[in-house]
Amino acid sequence: MKTITANLPDTIDPEYALWTLAHSLYEKGEVTLEEAASIVGLTPTYFIIHLKKPFNPSANQIKKELVESAKPLNRQKFDQLVSQLDIKESWEELASQIGK
Repeated sequence: MKTITANLPDTIDPEYALWTLAHSLYEKGEVTLEEAASIVGLTPTYFIIHLKKPFNPSANQIKKELVESAKPLNRQKFDQLVSQLDIKESWEELASQIGK
């Protein structure tokens, strides 16, 4: 990727400018999802989730909100589900079925 330097008025948040650039280039098909995410310092998953929300200037804030909204694993419910499913195949056998 190329690096650019820009002089912005004090009223413009640099992260907002980067987000606007990445979003615009992605929407126009000029960059891939991965490239757009890289411009703003996010993973593609965080970038696509953030597209659906109003602008929040901090990539770290986006990550923080996602972590806070994630529910912790309820191990007891998970174990109950596992016992109900009664899976007999090995992990390797199950993984080999992906995409078939």
